[in-house]
Amino acid sequence: MEFVILGLLMIRHLTQYDIKNALQRKVSPFFSASLGSIQAALKKLESNGHVDLEEVTENGRRKKIYSLNPLGRQYFMDWMLSAIAPGRLEQDVTTRLFFLGLMPPQDRQSIIKAVIAHLEVSVHTFETGYEEVSPKEIPAHLKEVVKFQLKTLELGLFYHQSMFAWFKGLLAELEADDEA
Repeated sequence: MEFVILGLLMIRHLTQYDIKNALQRKVSPFFSASLGSIQAALKKLESNGHVDLEEVTENGRRKKIYSLNPLGRQYFMDWMLSAIAPGRLEQDVTTRLFFLGLMPPQDRQSIIKAVIAHLEVSVHTFETGYEEVSPKEIPAHLKEVVKFQLKTLELGLFYHQSMFAWFKGLLAELEADDEA
């Protein structure tokens, strides 16, 4: 959550309600958040010195406007270039992709290459898990259970192979853009 907020604040200053609206309009297909989780993330970012808060009065109403400071900008940029957290593939990858345009062009390819490397490991893990099951060793009463466990592995493999191919295509596109 905090990196999505930092990415949004890289674009402009926002209130917590602006952040909630931006999440609903722009990133809801891959990320949703309650106002409470946004407030908690903003408090954490503020206490860690990554965002600044300005209270203003508009039309008789107090507003808290959050802005990204240099420390928060560096924290966000460092995260974009960091390794993907185990177990957070989908959320980390979609967040990085969504904000990739904020990164210098030379960093975009390295981020995509890191995603591809992570996906390559995931594909290998799924393939290995699938290959380790021998249908001959499965007791008859468990065949239906194992059938759907294997289908789950197949789905995971398909999903990660698809993402792997898509990101390889994106990398080729970025490389072509750099050559042009």
